[in-house]
Amino acid sequence: MDVKLVDRGEDGELLLAGDLDTKTARDADALFMQMADRFKNICLNMKDLEYVSSAGLRSIRNLYIKINQNSGKLTLTNVNDNVMEVFEMTGLAGLLNIR
Repeated sequence: MDVKLVDRGEDGELLLAGDLDTKTARDADALFMQMADRFKNICLNMKDLEYVSSAGLRSIRNLYIKINQNSGKLTLTNVNDNVMEVFEMTGLAGLLNIR
């Protein structure tokens, strides 16, 4: 998975590309926690994210929890149909702010 950061001051946007799976989730966790400490609000732009595994869902859930603890907001944008189906099947679609 490739990640690019767009710094918007108090807000950060992470442009995700590739797969968020077992191989990449550990690095994603570390990066997501760094970003949650740096930015109040984070947008995960999933335009080029092709696949999310259960390990990837855990990373996103952990980011959501951390941002909520910091009184911030996590937003997901440009979620493709395959990834959205995973969010819906796991119930995360109702929890996450997806636009």
